[in-house]
Amino acid sequence: MTPAEKDLRHRLAFELARYFLLHLREELKKPANVSDYITIEGVSFRKITEDMIESLNRQFPELEKSEQPKLNIFRKWWSERDRTFFQNPTSDYDGTTFKNSNQAFLFKILDIKYRNPEFRKKFEENMQKTSSTMRAQGRPFGIEVIFSGESEMFLILYDLIKETDLPVEECHKILYEQNFFMFKTGYHVVDSELKDSFKKTDEILKSILPENIADEIRNKGRVEPKLLSSVSIMFCDLVGFTDISSKLSPKELLAELDECYTHFDKLVRINRLEKIKTIGDSYMCASGLFDNSFLHAVDAILCGLKIQEFMRKYQKSQSRKERPSWKVRIGINTGPVVGGIIGTHRFNYDIWGDAVNISQRMESSGESDRVNVSADTMELGMSFFSFEPRGKIHVKGKGELEMYFVTGVKPELSVDGNGRTPNRKFLAKYKETVGKNRN
Repeated sequence: MTPAEKDLRHRLAFELARYFLLHLREELKKPANVSDYITIEGVSFRKITEDMIESLNRQFPELEKSEQPKLNIFRKWWSERDRTFFQNPTSDYDGTTFKNSNQAFLFKILDIKYRNPEFRKKFEENMQKTSSTMRAQGRPFGIEVIFSGESEMFLILYDLIKETDLPVEECHKILYEQNFFMFKTGYHVVDSELKDSFKKTDEILKSILPENIADEIRNKGRVEPKLLSSVSIMFCDLVGFTDISSKLSPKELLAELDECYTHFDKLVRINRLEKIKTIGDSYMCASGLFDNSFLHAVDAILCGLKIQEFMRKYQKSQSRKERPSWKVRIGINTGPVVGGIIGTHRFNYDIWGDAVNISQRMESSGESDRVNVSADTMELGMSFFSFEPRGKIHVKGKGELEMYFVTGVKPELSVDGNGRTPNRKFLAKYKETVGKNRN
């Protein structure tokens, strides 16, 4: 920056500071309910205003002895600007505080004076924090607010400069460049806020819908129903729920449910299943919906065994604390389903078909602390698990159905032959089976 440019910038900044000082003094004269409110920084608006006046006097020692202008540019700006975007657009100047606008204008003055890149970077960071805070409080902070405010103030300042002995065209270039920076900063802040908002929306969408479905909704705005030829559906039901829930407070009941279902969620994700929904004490999930897995029945059975293992530990923990605990009954069936979304309000991904109904019957016809599966599921999992035949059992609306209890992982495929934890041979067999089916 040349000495001549530095001098011009100082003179222009000083001229704006004179008008700004008049406005800040007017801020302090406003009614107490306006000027003494506590800001988001945790200090009073009055204190922030006093600190700004002190900062102006430090930057321009000659300011106090200068002639006070007659025009309050903020009063003029507020009376002329479009206030459509504000929460209280009908407030007059004396009933409004301008904290954020004051901070931006003080920066404008100092930026004109110094034109310092680091100072600009710090301002953008502060604007980002202010934006986030305001949005968290439900207050508007859109790019239209910044653009309209800066554009209207620019015109007022340009007219103001015409009444001084400053070189108008050179000052106009400085004001224009500074104004452009404010626009660019506002755009970056709002753009960053939008990206964060889209990211959060994406995270929420993917937390309530399978990732593939969330992607389809985002890309197409809808989900096409699909016929899935082979899916394994698992229902888990908490046994004794009604009896135990009557002995717990609502808060305790929700805490117990949350603990169990949170662990179910983790096990479902680990074993490549998709959670479909929970209905009170019933938990529904399925495997083979999107990954074209040839071992979806194996995944579902293994997940069911792990859920039972967790529930056994949960029951022991509750017993040590002398607290009631429920058991879980699990049923799995394999077959074709239709998957999709119905409706447009508070929707969720769901699956339909006779295979779903039979899966529910597998659960209701089972026993607590056991995994009950259909013949179709057993056939797909028999290379990995041991089963106990139950014979044909009458099911309402379905007649006689073959059912099997899963007794565990095959001894030779489990750690120490205990049938609980898959060993390396299990994993090798799993990978080999997947590879053969893909080829």
